[in-house]
Amino acid sequence: MTLSQKFFAATLMAALPLSAAVRQHAVSSLPTVTVTGVIRDAATGSPVAGAIVRSGAYLSNANGTAPDGKYTIALPAGRALIVTIEDFAFDPVTVTFTPARDATLDVNLTHARPAVTVKLTNGESHVLDLGTSQFAYYIPFSGYARFDNANFCKPDGSSFAPAKTDIARIIGPGTAVNFSACCTKGPVVTANVELKSGTQSQVYFNDSCFGDEVDFIGRERSTGQWMYLNFINVAEIDFP
Repeated sequence: MTLSQKFFAATLMAALPLSAAVRQHAVSSLPTVTVTGVIRDAATGSPVAGAIVRSGAYLSNANGTAPDGKYTIALPAGRALIVTIEDFAFDPVTVTFTPARDATLDVNLTHARPAVTVKLTNGESHVLDLGTSQFAYYIPFSGYARFDNANFCKPDGSSFAPAKTDIARIIGPGTAVNFSACCTKGPVVTANVELKSGTQSQVYFNDSCFGDEVDFIGRERSTGQWMYLNFINVAEIDFP
C-alpha cells in the first residue's frame, strides 16, 4: 500500500465515528406537547372561527379554529417558539411562547380589517370582510364570475364601473325592470348607489341583462363562511 493510500484509509476511518454521530443527531427529535387555546376578537370578545395557528412546520387543524374559537396544536417542548395566528379578517399576530405539558395559549386579535355590512329584506344583517367581498354574477353550470368593480349602466346608457373602495352604499332591493337604454334583451336589475364622493345615482346591473343572477359575495366575519347574497334580496350595503 502506498503512502497516499495509507493516508486516505486513515482519514476515512477517523471520519466514520463523526459521520455516525451526525446521522444519529439528525434523526433524533424533540418531544412534543399539546397546546390548546382560544382565539378571540379583542374588540367584541367573540370567538374567531377559521383562524390558523402555526409555528414553522407545525400547524393546527387545517380548517382553522372551531366555531367557538378553540384550537389544538402539537409543538416541541422546552424552548421558546414563534407562534403566528392568521385569519382573513384580521392582521396576523405573532407571539413568543415556550410550550409545556398541558399549556394554554389564548390570543386576542386586535387589528380587524375593514368590513362591509349587508342588510337583507328579511331583516338579517351580515358583516363581510371587505377584502374578500366582490360583485358577482352566476353562470349556470360554470359558477361565479367575480369582480372588485361593479358593472353598472347609468340612466343615460353609459357604462359605470366604480371600485368597491369608492362606494359608500348601495340601496336596494334590486328590482328587475325593462329599460332598453341599458338592456335590450329583457329585464335588468336596478338599485341606487351613493359614492364616497357624494355622487348618487340610480344604476342598472349590466350582468343581469342576460338573465344571470347578480350577487354580492364575501366571507362573513363571525364564521368565516362564504355568503352569496342575491341583490334582489339586499336592502342595503354599507361600505367602510
